[in-house]
Amino acid sequence: MISGKTSREVVIVGLGVGGLYASKAAASTDRKAHVTIIEKRDYDMFSPCGMPFALKGMVNDLDELKHTVPTTRQVSKYLSHELISISPKEKNISVRNNVNGELFTLPYDSLVLALGAEPVNLPIPGADDFHGRGFHFLSDLDDAKKLHAAALASKKKTAVVVGGGAIGLEIAVALRTMSLEVHVTKRTPPPLPRDLDPKMGSFIIEKLDERGIKNYFGKGIDRINGNDWIESVEIDGKIIPCDIVVMAVGMRPRVRHAEDCGIRVTPNGIVTDERMETSIPGIYAIGDCVESFSRIDGSRASMRLATSAYRMGTIAGTNAAGGTARYRGVGNTFVSMVGNLEISATGYNLEAAEKAGFGNAKGIMTKGLIKPHWMPGATRLVLRIVVDGDDGRILGAQAIGEGGAAWRVNVLALAISAGLTVHDIADAEFSYCPPVSDVYDPLSQIAEIAIKRLKLRASPKISYHPCTSSAR
Repeated sequence: MISGKTSREVVIVGLGVGGLYASKAAASTDRKAHVTIIEKRDYDMFSPCGMPFALKGMVNDLDELKHTVPTTRQVSKYLSHELISISPKEKNISVRNNVNGELFTLPYDSLVLALGAEPVNLPIPGADDFHGRGFHFLSDLDDAKKLHAAALASKKKTAVVVGGGAIGLEIAVALRTMSLEVHVTKRTPPPLPRDLDPKMGSFIIEKLDERGIKNYFGKGIDRINGNDWIESVEIDGKIIPCDIVVMAVGMRPRVRHAEDCGIRVTPNGIVTDERMETSIPGIYAIGDCVESFSRIDGSRASMRLATSAYRMGTIAGTNAAGGTARYRGVGNTFVSMVGNLEISATGYNLEAAEKAGFGNAKGIMTKGLIKPHWMPGATRLVLRIVVDGDDGRILGAQAIGEGGAAWRVNVLALAISAGLTVHDIADAEFSYCPPVSDVYDPLSQIAEIAIKRLKLRASPKISYHPCTSSAR
């Protein structure tokens, strides 16, 4: 602790999901600790994952995505304040009040960096020329409000979305719902390539076609044209008239302040260990700015998901306040809604598994109903798992359907965390009720298919204890 202080000073920079739960964990771990949160925005926090759905009208007002974090005797916050520099030797940070420009120094015993990430802009002609004139990102509520206003005022009624990840596809559907003609472009062929195998991505392309969203997967954007405003884009030699371009090709971790003070960083983010501690003791990092490790095999990995940030924040906040929590690594478990299509994945896809050293990894896919065929809502689910062909261990899972994708992937995410095999899934007992599920669930089905197709021997372990009492 700082000399002369009677309580531990924990400072958290950034009030997103990670920062919020870091503050909660720190305050509950050490009831005498004082937690100070520094946030650049003039409001507490918001739900960024809700922005595409607010755009399409599922939420009445974008401001409904804002949340207020109450201050307490233990927790205080500085809104409209920005981190300027970190001094690890002196154990303090320099902070600027963005309202009046005042600079001051804030001491800490433990520092948690939740610096977030910023949108990536592609180096194509015109990409830097039309900010505020038809060119949009979607990284905060101001961005969302500007895009919403632009869609309503569009004269050409045509938008081009650059990027085939979850956010890009969600934005495309939102703009289509607002009656715009929408084109989606992505230089590599399959959508969501980090999460889905190409065979799974093809189902998404079919659904985009059905919604009238024109896709150019495998044909990247070459140029943005216009004078005072965007007038068109060029994709693979084709000119597409439009007055809105949304860049949604990914996020880059914010690491400058960490790098400047000597913390180890890589292109993936600030390097952290299982305590979420950086290379400088007493300084932790969480969320989108972090490079962590995979819970499957321990290899270095990064994951920019709210669920990862929540878990990391809880671990870092606990340790910053004197606790001994450990992070098990990123699982890459996510779900997205593209129109009425539920898309979910966890762990490795087949390409990632092979790159990670699982040379005998295999992809197994099936289609099954989520309810009996005679029940309303008996939609079809496409389920795919990635399996180690040597021992049947589950390495990844993907599911796409109009319902039921997320909960089945969640089951498989737990199986991956526990090191379970397809034999364990085949042996599991799942609940059944006609309005909810079928007797022969797609999970059971795909596990049995994998066992037969890969000719896997049953695991010798016994995961139950047979009853030894005699029946009377």
